[in-house]
Amino acid sequence: MSLYPIPVGLAPVDKNKLTNYWPIRNKGNEFDWDTVTGVVLGLSLRKQVTAYEFEQFKEECKARFVGKLDDPDFWQVLERAYFSNDALFHISPLFLLFKAKGKKSGQADLSAPDTRLCKLFAGLLGDFFLEDPLDDKLNFVEQELLSVLQGKLQRGSLVKNEDEQPYLPFLNAVFREDIRFLAAHPQYLLQALPGTLKLYAFAYCAQLALNVTDWQHEPQSKPLYFILDSEKASSERTSVKRSGYKLLAAASERVFPLLSALDVLQLPGDAKKRPLWQVYHDATQYADQAQLLEDLNNYLQAFREKRALRPERPLTSSVAEAFEQLKELALEQFRDANTSRGGVNKKYVKELEEKLLSDFIQARGAAGRTLVLNQDQLLLLTNLTIGKADKLRLHDLRKGFELRGFYLDNQSLQQLVSFYERMGNVERMSDSGDAVYVRKTL
Repeated sequence: MSLYPIPVGLAPVDKNKLTNYWPIRNKGNEFDWDTVTGVVLGLSLRKQVTAYEFEQFKEECKARFVGKLDDPDFWQVLERAYFSNDALFHISPLFLLFKAKGKKSGQADLSAPDTRLCKLFAGLLGDFFLEDPLDDKLNFVEQELLSVLQGKLQRGSLVKNEDEQPYLPFLNAVFREDIRFLAAHPQYLLQALPGTLKLYAFAYCAQLALNVTDWQHEPQSKPLYFILDSEKASSERTSVKRSGYKLLAAASERVFPLLSALDVLQLPGDAKKRPLWQVYHDATQYADQAQLLEDLNNYLQAFREKRALRPERPLTSSVAEAFEQLKELALEQFRDANTSRGGVNKKYVKELEEKLLSDFIQARGAAGRTLVLNQDQLLLLTNLTIGKADKLRLHDLRKGFELRGFYLDNQSLQQLVSFYERMGNVERMSDSGDAVYVRKTL
């Protein structure tokens, strides 16, 4: 790489700040999932509703139908049927675009928290969008309503994320495939898109937390174990105990310290923000390692002094070692929970758990807090993983779950098969149980 991999004249900032790759702040994290769903749908379609009020839409629908109906009073029946109880939003996914209306083209009327969350999904989508229109099966009236809306849709996206390289490329790939699958089933998309986004918000935050200290390689899905909500939690479940909630909680405490350290390393100007693993790769591959090492050592020394961290450490002897010390110092400054920095980090962790992770956490008596998947989440994960296939072998289904960040031990897997058998969507091709196939529930 020819470009210098860190800012020239790198110096510590007065306060730790987090501006990239994370939807949570230490306060102000109230998300409107209806709005977020509408924005993500718009991102997937590259279409948006701008400067067009719902009441305007309603009046234009009225004018169209009054002109076509023999009995103008029949409009009142249609109004009650489609406009009085939100029924309109259950006809076609396109109507959800009203949930995320823009002030004008390319400018979203969104809260700061919703903007951050939408940016997360925009990052997962990247340059992906659905090229084919949604194949809605609508009656005459519904087609007319939709055609009024389609005449007002504009190209573009209310939220963009063109300034960040993907942090979790493996998650980007499955998210795009899942959106493509949902789009092939518009009615299921209407039902499943909010839950899908909550699954991926959890998976993104959890997998980033688990990968944030491992910057020597591009991130991969790391084990994080769940149980089914119908199961009892037991301390004897080694995977669940060691690689479940406690692992995630500990990893979450490292996110703000390390992402705020990353913030300082981003290149100025128009350069895309890079994940920590990419910065590390750029740095270790840079031709003039001696100059880079000198600058990093100077930065580490200045950082230690500015944060009053003791004891002093010897100069690092390689760029890789410098990054390890950067990690140590970034974490060390937050270790004392009684300091203002420690208090801020605790708020980040608390807000993350309450606002994005709570749907997947249950208190289970003596076993304590546990990661849990309920029936709705399981069915959704099942349908997304099987995708366009008719059915999947249980072994492959499990791998698909894991690729999305959701791991089950053998005991939970047995319970899952029992659940599928009650649902009637499992086929056993042999008595041994080796060839178990699972079908979608659409």
